[in-house]
Amino acid sequence: MRYINFITTGRFGPIRLASFVGLATALACNTDRILQVSDPDVARPSALQGVAAIPTLRAGAIGNFGVAYNGGAADVEQVHLSGLLTDEFINTETFPTRIEIDQRAMSLSNTSLIGTFFDLTRARASSELAINAYKQFATKASDSTGFPEILALNGFAYILFAENYCGAVPVSTQEADGSFTFGAPESTNTLLDSAILKFNQALAMPAAPAGPLTATFKNLAAVGKARALLDSGNFAAAAAAVAGVPTTFQYNYLHSETSARQNNGTWSLTQSVGRFGEADAEAGIGLPFASDGDLKRTGGPLDPRVPDSLAARGASRNPKGFDGATNQMVQAKYPLRSSPITIADGVEARLIEAEAALNGGDPVGALTTLNALRSNASLLALRGYPANSLALLTLQPTTAGQVDQLFHERAYWMFLTSHRLGDLRRLIRQYNRAVNTVFPNGLYFKGGTYGTDVNVPVPQQEQNNPKYTPGSCKQNVA
Repeated sequence: MRYINFITTGRFGPIRLASFVGLATALACNTDRILQVSDPDVARPSALQGVAAIPTLRAGAIGNFGVAYNGGAADVEQVHLSGLLTDEFINTETFPTRIEIDQRAMSLSNTSLIGTFFDLTRARASSELAINAYKQFATKASDSTGFPEILALNGFAYILFAENYCGAVPVSTQEADGSFTFGAPESTNTLLDSAILKFNQALAMPAAPAGPLTATFKNLAAVGKARALLDSGNFAAAAAAVAGVPTTFQYNYLHSETSARQNNGTWSLTQSVGRFGEADAEAGIGLPFASDGDLKRTGGPLDPRVPDSLAARGASRNPKGFDGATNQMVQAKYPLRSSPITIADGVEARLIEAEAALNGGDPVGALTTLNALRSNASLLALRGYPANSLALLTLQPTTAGQVDQLFHERAYWMFLTSHRLGDLRRLIRQYNRAVNTVFPNGLYFKGGTYGTDVNVPVPQQEQNNPKYTPGSCKQNVA
């Protein structure tokens, strides 16, 4: 457990010289006290008790989730993991540990994955610390502001573990007395059940006193619950969970220019340095993100949901990636280090309803929902897309084509938001697609061949956990 650090400032009033000398003389008589220096920039455990600590714990939980989701301080975070392992990103650098991810051949000793796993674990643990504080100290309704938000973010941490990692993720905890309880590996379904439990708790919270703010948090929980239900294959219940979520609802994590921890990590690895490039039909299997989003294309309409450019990093800079050889098609969805990122929104709610309709034998209803999104002027304006920039879709004649169309829309609407890996795994698990028709495979463009990974392994360090069974993590199982 890492404590939350704060930088504090203070102001010293006038100190009489005689008093100062007297203090120094007194301290000189006790050399042990000289070494007992207070550390005012650290919130110690005793300071994280009581109702007054709740805002601090809430801020820490939100910040830690943002770092794990798309922060700029680590090698890769959840958005990058999902993008690299699937067909959203290709590796345009030289780091072998990150090439392993792109090549679908990750070793347990991959050092790029250690901090990534621990960051998500820290996000889960810090939100649970805040949840326990709310339950223990928030005796009045006014003390519970933000409680449903933290419950929901905890649920999303479980979802990310379920969607992006192998089905054997240990969930350990640090108790209030400082002792540590090791957790056994949890399956994908168990992780999703934990997520749904937290979302249900958030949805059960009373609307007062925060009013509209609490409504936003409840929409966040509703979308999260539906996402977990969708991952579980419960399509009808997923659609019911988001029935009241407005299409223009958005819950964004607000990145900042202040520090690397607070920067948009996707900006850092693409716009700032050419580490990851927007993929273009990777290995002949993936979707043509780069071609469809090329800001300089001359043939066919631009899809504003997946924007990129060969020169987005500046005309005076090398259009190649960090490796000096690979064309760097730079994503332009997050053009600034402070660009916000969406965690959940009303678009996802409608996409879930469309998938439920398709699975319920109503492809026309699913198509109607997809086209309603593409023609929603308020939504396009909210996202900064030109009016009428998305042409209406036509009904595909086969069930397979209808599924392809649906997942294409999910991929483009939710591009680079850590949804793609979960979706490709669902295509295998729920739609019986063969792995090699879903994930990039065959010859790898940097040499060798693609591996067989369809999820991210738990790092080797977790084998120090006495309840963790080495080998329980199956990287080739969707």
